[in-house]
Amino acid sequence: MEALTRRLATAPRRPWPDRPVPVALVITELDVGGAEKALGALATGLDRSRWAPRVIGLGPEGELARPIRAAGLPVTCLGISPRRPAQALSRLVAALREPEPPALIQSALFHANVAARLAAPWVGRPWVVGGLRVAERQKRWHLWLDRMTSPLSSGAVCVSEGVRRFSRDVGGWSDDRLVVIPNAVDVALYDGVEALPRAAVGVPQDDFFVLYVGRLNVQKGLPVLLDAFERVVSVRPGVSLVLVGEGPERGRLSDRIAASPRLAGRVQLLGARGDVAELLKAADLLVLPSLWEGMPNVVLEAMAARRASAASAVEGSEDLIVPGETGWLVPPGDPSALADALLDAASDPSRLLRFGEAARARAEAEFNPSRTVSAYERLWAGLLGLDARA
Repeated sequence: MEALTRRLATAPRRPWPDRPVPVALVITELDVGGAEKALGALATGLDRSRWAPRVIGLGPEGELARPIRAAGLPVTCLGISPRRPAQALSRLVAALREPEPPALIQSALFHANVAARLAAPWVGRPWVVGGLRVAERQKRWHLWLDRMTSPLSSGAVCVSEGVRRFSRDVGGWSDDRLVVIPNAVDVALYDGVEALPRAAVGVPQDDFFVLYVGRLNVQKGLPVLLDAFERVVSVRPGVSLVLVGEGPERGRLSDRIAASPRLAGRVQLLGARGDVAELLKAADLLVLPSLWEGMPNVVLEAMAARRASAASAVEGSEDLIVPGETGWLVPPGDPSALADALLDAASDPSRLLRFGEAARARAEAEFNPSRTVSAYERLWAGLLGLDARA
């Protein structure tokens, strides 16, 4: 398939058709997660006078299927396992053919990206655009299969400049198949939110409250955070750390916290929560010690909630946080540097508030949903040779 940037530069333009253009948005699953939320926001934000979107999830019925359907969009969840690729491909082909083949497929996440590329020749060869959402440093076979199947698509949308560089330099993608469209956040969703009472999560009212939200897995660098927090506690009284999320590292983290006199009683493991916005409003600072990322939605959410962030300088976080203006960036895997950032953040409450307001303004100006949706619409129109100005 012709490479994305070459097609955008050379495709002849024709008027918009008389009816909305059918497009399929394919994702691995529709459970609650950053990629899933972003795809749902894209699907429901499209101009329905120009686009006729439908959403297909390869996995079982997910929680996000309901709000997408409530917005009036057709949603199909195929209920297939990633361990059964032949079944996944045949069911996806059947789903894409009904009620009519799409003119374009936009996919997101590894399994959906590969499945969409393999399915396209069986449904009329629509344009195919993938979605690269993380700098995958753990599953190297993902990178290999992505690279091998990339010519079956026009290219992929990367969620950050860091992901684009990683996909080119490590993943082996050619530059002409990659574009960057960042994630977005609806800041209005945070304006009426009340802070959760700190006592509800075991944080003393006058403590400096540091919040982590995300999966409890190796990628997120949580042992580094605990090392850093031990250093913080040793020199500054009145600090608390709350960890929100679930994952395979929970047991190890719990044991580590219980075994440390400096961490026990000052670090709370809350598990998965449905009140992240309220927690962000209650916290003084978001922390994200990831070893690698894509574009962390939780940092966008903190920005919308007028909270500064301290994060490792990895993909996506580098795009979102402006050091000295909206937060702190430190080298990944460096507990000493992270401890210094946390202590610096705690040292000046008025500066922390200024950083939070600047983060909110940056979210409104550069990472708003209408800007992201418009970027996708321009991309798709360009690939289809349609005059987006008409």
